[in-house]
Parts: sequence; C-alpha cells; structure tokens
Amino acid sequence: MRPIFRLYPSLSGTLPIVPIADIPTPVNRLSGLSEHLNADIWLKHDELTGELYGGNKVRKLEFLLADALKQGCTDVITYGAAGSNHALATSIYAQQYGLSCHVVITDQPNSPKVGKTLRYHLQLGTHLVHAGNYPEVLAAAAEIKQRLETDERRFYDIPFGGSSAIGTIGFVNAGLELAAQIVAGDMPKPDRIYLACGTSGSVTGLSLGLRLAGISGLIIATQVTPPAISGSAAHCRLFNDTNLLLHTLDNAIPLLKDPRSNVMHRDDEFGTGYAHETASAADAVQLMARTEDVHLETTYTGKALAALAKDSLTGTTLFWNTYNAQPYKEADNRASAALPPELRKYIHTS
Repeated sequence: MRPIFRLYPSLSGTLPIVPIADIPTPVNRLSGLSEHLNADIWLKHDELTGELYGGNKVRKLEFLLADALKQGCTDVITYGAAGSNHALATSIYAQQYGLSCHVVITDQPNSPKVGKTLRYHLQLGTHLVHAGNYPEVLAAAAEIKQRLETDERRFYDIPFGGSSAIGTIGFVNAGLELAAQIVAGDMPKPDRIYLACGTSGSVTGLSLGLRLAGISGLIIATQVTPPAISGSAAHCRLFNDTNLLLHTLDNAIPLLKDPRSNVMHRDDEFGTGYAHETASAADAVQLMARTEDVHLETTYTGKALAALAKDSLTGTTLFWNTYNAQPYKEADNRASAALPPELRKYIHTS
C-alpha cells in the first residue's frame, strides 16, 4: 500500500500500479558530511528503490508500466542519451511484465559508465535506435511506431525521463512517503531538499506530494539539462498536468495554485552541457565517497551535491540520492557488434 492510496483510498480503483519499487527508502543523518560542512545533512536513499535496478526512475515506472499494461500494450518506446538511467531502468522492468522495450538513443560525452550501460542493454535485448538530434528522434520514433502497428502490436510511449503526468505521480508518492517518515520521527522536517533536475518529473512530483501532505520546505532543483527542459516553465506545466490528472481521478485531491511556491531552480552547476563533467561535481562525488562511502556520479547527483556544498546551510538539509546502487549486468565486449554503428564508439575494448 503506497502512501498515495492511504491518503486517497478511492485512487485504488482508478490508478493502476505495478509494485516494482522497494519502498519506503530509508533516511539517515550523514554525520561525516555534516561535520565536514558544519551543517545538519540527511540522505534519502533512493539508490535502493529496486532489487534489480535502483534510482528515482523506478518510482515513475510503477505507474507508467501499469498504464501500459492497462492499455493492453505489448511494447514500450522511450528515449534517452547513451548512458540514460531511465532508458535502462525502463528496459529492465518492462521485461518483468513481458513488454518489449525500444529506445531511441542520442549522443552524450563518452565515459566507461556509458559503455557499461550499453552492454547492459545488449544483455537485456533492448531494441536500440540511434538519433543524432531531436528531429531524428521524432523520425526514429515514428518509424518504430509504424513498424509495430504493421505487426499488429500495441505500443506505449514513455517520454524522456518518464516525466509524463502519469510518471510524475511516482514522485508525488515519494513526497507523501517522506512526509510519513517525518511524522514517524525518522528524520526532522527538512528546511531544504537538494535534488538533481533533468526532465522535471522527480522535482515536480516531490513538490506536489509535499504540498498535498502539508510539509513545507524548499526544494533546490539543480538543473542538469538545459533550462527549456529542467527550468521553471517546464516544472509549472508538468505540475499543473499532474495535479489535474490526480484531481480527475479523485476530486478529493485539490487543485493547487502557484507551482513555484516550494521550488527554486538553479543552473549554476550545469556546466557546458548535459553529462559534461564539472570540477565541482567531481569534487562533490569524492567528498561523499570519502565522508560517507556513498557513491554518486557527475551527471546528476554530483552536481546536486555540489550545489549543496557551496551553500550556507542552516536548519536541516536533505540530499535526495537518485543514483542506482545495484550492480550492472554486462554483455561481453564482442557483443558490441549488435549495437547500431553510431553507438559502438562508446564501448571500451581494453
């Protein structure tokens, strides 16, 4: 029973869910980091959301995959950069429900992690298609959809990051989950919550969930994608769409005003582009590993922690770890021949 169904019981008849997430995820005080930064810092362990694969995407997939199954779909189509955690998590969990997964893959800066991700896709049998830019993404998706329709298969379209109104409900539930942990005394009410913001779904859902629970506190949305994707305007659109969907499913859920009221977007850790490592993010990753033995990365969580580390912190601060902690399953490098030619450059053969 997820908190959203406890608070709004009638949703159980209108909002399908597949219970793939191992939640609630724990919270604990980071004594080493707190001492280092002279602050009171806590961690929300969303790296532990799933036994097969963790991170924030699993929460969204509980509702996205349930919606796909409700519609009788046989395939899911989604999108992401070559090292996308969302694309990989979608393929892993779609398989558990007999859904074939197609991913339109775009380029990003190379790293060993990208190659590991693509080898995991090979192990899973994900159908990968490369696209060089956004028009090519649209064209590739249209071609996949046409082929599936010709084969009399039914597809479900999941946007970048799983950040549709349906997917965002996963983080509305996360906000209600955190509120329950605060009420239970697992942690104090945070004055600030630091969270990486890629396609806005996690930040937006958390913002809506905390407001529904009556929990104040400012979410610091550290943008790791361009402002058009992760900025305030995108947040407001998704907030209103998700709020309206939930209100339509259960009119006991109020329509809230001012989506910006508990979120501050900042792009000072963005750097030169998506997945481009910054010195401050690399330092933050090392700091967390050294003080707490918690592993982050430089695309999302390192940039969010870098924002936290540079601020003057008062009161209680919560860092939300969105990075998967489960080990990867990798195909042999020789299997890279099965990748689209444009993606083979990411495979390290040494």
